[in-house]
Amino acid sequence: ACGYFFIVFWSILRGREDMQKVIIADEEERICRLIEALVDWRALDMEVAAIAHNGLEAAELVGQLCPDILITDIRMPGCSGLELIERVKKERPELEIIIISGYAHFDYAKSAIKFGVGEYLLKPINKAELTMTLERLRAKIDCRIREQEDKQQLERKSKNDVRRLRDLLLERLR
Repeated sequence: ACGYFFIVFWSILRGREDMQKVIIADEEERICRLIEALVDWRALDMEVAAIAHNGLEAAELVGQLCPDILITDIRMPGCSGLELIERVKKERPELEIIIISGYAHFDYAKSAIKFGVGEYLLKPINKAELTMTLERLRAKIDCRIREQEDKQQLERKSKNDVRRLRDLLLERLR
């Protein structure tokens, strides 16, 4: 498992220039602005790429912007947060999602878990809890990226080794 401090150090060493992108989706403008203002996005190596006020707009933005994280409410016009999650997860299963809702109903949480949502925060939004959640997701995303890069590097090395072995075998057969 990747630790938070290792990921931060590794990201700095690696020189990752692109910040993780976040889309905020809530029908209430003030909630969107509150979420945007609560977090020190730069300190987390993140940026708010867009804000949506309904589920359809949010789905479209996810398709266009390919964010790393989606922060969404459960109830929105257009399509509900759960419908949004189901839709975007089909196309982007790696997308991390935070649900922020005023509803503490178990059925909502159960449905969210079914669609792969790992984070469910209740309103009113707590700055420390939101920041810690984003830090956890950032570390998880960075770990996944590092694992993908390691896998690609191993695949390249393996192909090079096979070429060298084949060339060596052909040379010895001559």
